[in-house]
Amino acid sequence: MLKTKNLLAVAIISLCLFKANTALGTTLDLGLSTSQTATLAALPENKNAVAKFDQGLKLYNQGDLKGAEAAFRQAIELEPKFVIAYIALGNTLDDQGKSQDAIAQYKKAISLDPQEPGAYFNWGLTLTRLNNLDEAIAQYKKAISLDPKYVKARYYLGNALYNQDKLAEAIAEYTEVIRLDAKFAPAYARLGNALYDQDKPQEAIAQYKKAISIDPNYAAAHYYLGKALSNQDQEAEAIVEYTTAIRLEPKNPLSYNGLGISLYRQGKPQDAIAQFQKAISLDPKYVDAHFYLGNVFYDQNKLAEAKTAYTTVIRLEPDNKGAYMSLGNVLDDQGQAKEAIAQYKKALSLDANYALAHYNLGITQGRQGQLEEAKTSLTKARDLFQSQGNKEMLGKVEQLLQKINIRTN
Repeated sequence: MLKTKNLLAVAIISLCLFKANTALGTTLDLGLSTSQTATLAALPENKNAVAKFDQGLKLYNQGDLKGAEAAFRQAIELEPKFVIAYIALGNTLDDQGKSQDAIAQYKKAISLDPQEPGAYFNWGLTLTRLNNLDEAIAQYKKAISLDPKYVKARYYLGNALYNQDKLAEAIAEYTEVIRLDAKFAPAYARLGNALYDQDKPQEAIAQYKKAISIDPNYAAAHYYLGKALSNQDQEAEAIVEYTTAIRLEPKNPLSYNGLGISLYRQGKPQDAIAQFQKAISLDPKYVDAHFYLGNVFYDQNKLAEAKTAYTTVIRLEPDNKGAYMSLGNVLDDQGQAKEAIAQYKKALSLDANYALAHYNLGITQGRQGQLEEAKTSLTKARDLFQSQGNKEMLGKVEQLLQKINIRTN
């Protein structure tokens, strides 16, 4: 009786892998809306304060956050009503992980100028980083109410809505961003993600390609496109996109992981292993890369290596049901049926409707002569596969149940 594994060849990988609060660039973004850019032209008359502010911007863009913080504080000391300096200070504090201090600066800016949309926008970014999406959305909407043409506020509002699985609302925001700024490449890429999640892969692919046509060096768009093409079984094309993403952003483990999956599907397991290991070297806690590495090792009958990979997944993510089931497969193949059964049952404790775990548990129980237990497990698997419309697995389970019935009658 053959077990069913988590085969890479049929794995569908979610595109929701990049959190939507990623900064658009490396320079300090004060979050000024189109109509508010005039604020910079209306800087305080205190030239010393302005000089310190400019110094802070330069230090920030050089990566000297402590120096930038000191300069912005000096600018505020010289000019206590310097609204943009409070926003810049807030951004600098947020980048140092001082979220509450950053929010205090945005609130101070708002107290000085309640009509400054940039303060609400940056407050929203900080709340997003804290995963407080409801409040972040409220701040983005406040910024937009002050300036309906505020492109970045709409873009990040779309991202927050997307992260709440409010796809229709997110699409509306991305579409409005594109109407306001047809050259804003990230909006096309994120629109593509939302469309893909609505099961519209071809429309999503069109949006990714549009983003790339605007910015050929947009690594994330190449990665997203690679994912979409791979899930359409266009592995050669996906590999081109992953390779481009790696060239543009060589320290992003996601692209190596995606490339590994596509290479494995092309029948190149050793090349795939190299890519998964590269992803892990960049991010040792990258669960998916460990899991898929384990799958390749398992399919090559390298059970010790597969066991190590699945055990690592469980250590990193103790509620990963697939890792427990896969570890059960390894243990069963190593002749450790009792331990395998324990792993299948652990997977089922996390998801009682995990059809594959019921199926593999039933197989192992049958091998151990636990025929009534096997019948119970396989019957549950049959019912779940039937409800899923999985005719292939349903046929396999029914054959096994027939054999068990013959043995028990």
